[in-house]
Amino acid sequence: MSDSEERPASDEGGSESGRGAIAAAADDVRRPLLSLLRDGGRGNLRWVGAGTVSSVIAQFLSNLDMFVVGLAFDAMFNGEGYDLPLVPAGWIPAEPTGMLWFTAALLVGLKLVDMTFGIVAEYSFFLFAQRTLHRIRVDAFDRVQRLDMGFFDTQQTGEVMSVLNNDVNSLEQFLEVGPNLGVVAAAMFASSVVYMALLNWQLALVSVAVAPLLLAANVWFGARHEARNDDVREETGILNALLETNISGIQTVKAFGGERYETERVTDRSATHRTASWRAHMVGVGHQPALRMIAGVAFVATLFVGTEWAIDSRFWFLPGTITAGELVPFMYYTQQLVLPVRFLAWVTGLYKGATASAKRILGVQRIEPPREDGRTELNDPDGRVEYDDASFAYPGTDERVLHDIDLAVESGETVGLVGETGAGKSTLLKLLQAYYDPDEGSVRVDGTDARDITRESLRTSIGYVAQDPFLFTGTIRENIAYSVDDATDDAVEAAAREAGAHEFIASLEQGYDAEVGERGVMLSGGQRQRIALARVLLADPPMFIFDEATSHVDNRTEVLIQRSLDAVTEDRTTFVVAHRLSTVRDADRIVVVDDGAIVEQGTHDELLDLDGKYADLWKVQVGAVGT
Repeated sequence: MSDSEERPASDEGGSESGRGAIAAAADDVRRPLLSLLRDGGRGNLRWVGAGTVSSVIAQFLSNLDMFVVGLAFDAMFNGEGYDLPLVPAGWIPAEPTGMLWFTAALLVGLKLVDMTFGIVAEYSFFLFAQRTLHRIRVDAFDRVQRLDMGFFDTQQTGEVMSVLNNDVNSLEQFLEVGPNLGVVAAAMFASSVVYMALLNWQLALVSVAVAPLLLAANVWFGARHEARNDDVREETGILNALLETNISGIQTVKAFGGERYETERVTDRSATHRTASWRAHMVGVGHQPALRMIAGVAFVATLFVGTEWAIDSRFWFLPGTITAGELVPFMYYTQQLVLPVRFLAWVTGLYKGATASAKRILGVQRIEPPREDGRTELNDPDGRVEYDDASFAYPGTDERVLHDIDLAVESGETVGLVGETGAGKSTLLKLLQAYYDPDEGSVRVDGTDARDITRESLRTSIGYVAQDPFLFTGTIRENIAYSVDDATDDAVEAAAREAGAHEFIASLEQGYDAEVGERGVMLSGGQRQRIALARVLLADPPMFIFDEATSHVDNRTEVLIQRSLDAVTEDRTTFVVAHRLSTVRDADRIVVVDDGAIVEQGTHDELLDLDGKYADLWKVQVGAVGT
């Protein structure tokens, strides 16, 4: 029986919505992006330092050229002194032609040094971004891999994929551009102010008077960026989940002629996503023009005051004068104030989008499993399994799926689990695999509570084959050898023969190197089951669970597989879930499950003599009951 047949529907995340299960986990984090980078960037912050220092030096050198040009113009055309900070006076020629050549050489040298530091900055920031993203991506994926099955039962796959793909990509856009551009903007602004102050500090005050307005406008727009980007990330996750579900179930959609209905659903969801994206975009549309308008006011004010000052040799109460050689670079620096503001607006948009993404990534990383992993390693177990008064209800529901299960299975015993659809057979075995913990009672392996056993050692001790097994994209050989890193070709082939798969594999043009397609779509259901059987047989675990493992094969193939399994499972504890009762007829014991409780158990003959539930099921299957 498949999982979906037994699992009741529930809200995503229990009491939370699909969004809440992930986003709510990081609601208490005040600065999600900084928190994420603090962990993901550990060991890489030195590259941020190197990039910051290099970028600051590069920007100060880049802006120094107009300062030099202004002083050179005054010296060459107005007879002013050509005094450059940190440059000995004896190095500077006295005649205009010599000054021109010196200035040109100095500017070329400054540009070469500026470019060198710029390249170092780009390299350092990019290295920080990629190393940090690598760690964040792997950490998030590892956390998802380690979450309990309850999370995946209640969370849409597309939502999780949206976090691991879209949100990490959004973070990548910010990290590759944002830190460097932010430093460039700050250094460009600071260097412009410094050079303006060196030229004329009073006029510099006029130019930077609008700085508080720029900051306030940026904060106002930034807050709206974050809120709108939160909405976009949420809608992206929902849309991705819908698309993933529809594509996965495309056969069912086509079988019921549901193409139009699904298209309408995607259209509605896409329209909601479009609206959220448009609202977020409109915030950005107004952001840069508003900042440029404020910076433009500063430019016009500086032009008016500086020109009046140069013409009249004073401006109102401000004494002294300003030369044309000072005013021209001054206007350049005032105009330069606009560019950092535009950069800042762009970085703010990226930052707010990255913050929304970081919140969801942190949400995944902070979702804690319902219990800590056990500490006891299960090494070479004998395979004695005991269910002691175990009861269970799926998370988010009050209806119990299992009631007071008492069952003791001896080492090496083969137990068949039978019952009607939804009786609780597969759920019973999920407790053994520690995908869930019983709400009451316990499940023990070799006398140790499954809660106390490490999940990895427990699950690797149990070979599991599902009714509809999952195959990974890749070759048949890779799928069979999935859990055995050093498996030889001979071992893979031997496992395939035991599983009854070698014959059809050998008939394929590429044999064991044939691609199975995504989720094994290139193979039939029976072929997938036989490959999954081979995968488990190659792993050679001390216990087996076969959950309708031969339901898709024909009777002849089932008999052949059963003969191989009888030899393999002879000394191993084995659970076989079956609807086709002939599959478990020769089991050491057959357990009948009905409505979440064990109602009968015994051998095939004993249960027929009992003339109860099992006998009724048998009569139906052999045609002894009229319809």
